[in-house]
Amino acid sequence: MDKDMRAYEYAKKLCEEACEEEGTLEVFWQRISAYPEIMKEFEYYMDHRDFLCDLKVGGITVADILVWQIDRFKAALDEGKFALKYNGAHMVLGAFYTMADVCDEPEKYLNRFRSETGSDYEGKSACVDK
Repeated sequence: MDKDMRAYEYAKKLCEEACEEEGTLEVFWQRISAYPEIMKEFEYYMDHRDFLCDLKVGGITVADILVWQIDRFKAALDEGKFALKYNGAHMVLGAFYTMADVCDEPEKYLNRFRSETGSDYEGKSACVDK
């Protein structure tokens, strides 16, 4: 099986583990496969369960995005979203998906990464735009 097919099957597995809704895999795959650099990062993660971190946009890597999401995760728990507590696959998928958003609109996301934390506060926005 070629690497692209293996990566697609791995994304499918993550979507299943994360209990993502139907159609998520196709949206995720279309989004990240449009970026060869993100695909390289995802394939590395697939093979090593670690982040390559070669792709940096404004100094931000996929690992940085995951850390940012974990920081925000605390706020989600404060909001009663306990289903996220054991959903690492969802967070990994979200980190790669968000990296594509960062590639599209670096300034918007770099500002969010610098200003938004896991603290719950009025007017806080969602961590992923879809």
